[in-house]
Amino acid sequence: MKTSKNDASALKKLLWEKKAATMSDLKSALDTDVNMTVFRKLKELSYITSCSHSGRYYTLSDIPDFDKDGLWQYNSIIFSIHGTLLNTVKAFIDGSQSGYTVGELKRILKVDVKEPLLTLFRKKQLYRKKVLDRYVYFAADPQIKKHQLLHRSEQQSETTVSVEYGIDQSLPDKIKKSIWLFFSTLNEKQRRWYAGLESLKMGYGGDKAMASLFGIDPHTVAKGRSELLSESIDMQRVRKKGAGRRPVEKKARKS
Repeated sequence: MKTSKNDASALKKLLWEKKAATMSDLKSALDTDVNMTVFRKLKELSYITSCSHSGRYYTLSDIPDFDKDGLWQYNSIIFSIHGTLLNTVKAFIDGSQSGYTVGELKRILKVDVKEPLLTLFRKKQLYRKKVLDRYVYFAADPQIKKHQLLHRSEQQSETTVSVEYGIDQSLPDKIKKSIWLFFSTLNEKQRRWYAGLESLKMGYGGDKAMASLFGIDPHTVAKGRSELLSESIDMQRVRKKGAGRRPVEKKARKS
């Protein structure tokens, strides 16, 4: 029997051939200019929309070969087992061990996730907390959030001596301890300069990160950084002249 262009099988044939198609492609296959006509026929099929390209692409549910993360990329088009980008972002945050920053999630999904994250946060479907000058998004569920926050905290502790702070994370624990030992042997100004140097290497947010890492005031890190940049280093003094306790003035004993 000859297939009608208005039959859902025309869409099925097109999608199996193209793997992914736009609304314009689907309307051409049905010989219609009406979007609702396409959607009525799509309802007869099991289909999903892309989570990239603003959901402009369609495919059949049994076409994608999803990876372990539930994602399938065809050319530059990303499809998710969770459907839309909004649903995908929420599923990834809810299922994460320690939440995600915008950058972390973008690297996985290969799609800009800033707006979906903000939308879900404003709808109170996600929780957000600032960690070292970056927002980290967590599940809204109290129990899941609790475990994620704990894991993120442990993760931050384990990676304080890491690439993020200008020191290789792959270093053995023995060497990491040696770095801390080295820092503890420095005098006041040397600690300030060392923290300032690592802040310079890290870039934006370095002062606060180094302050958190070494347990010192961010202003101290900033001062060390400024001194290094201006080359105003006095190798002979730990403190500026006049700093510290005032000397006790000896009085002449009355005869």
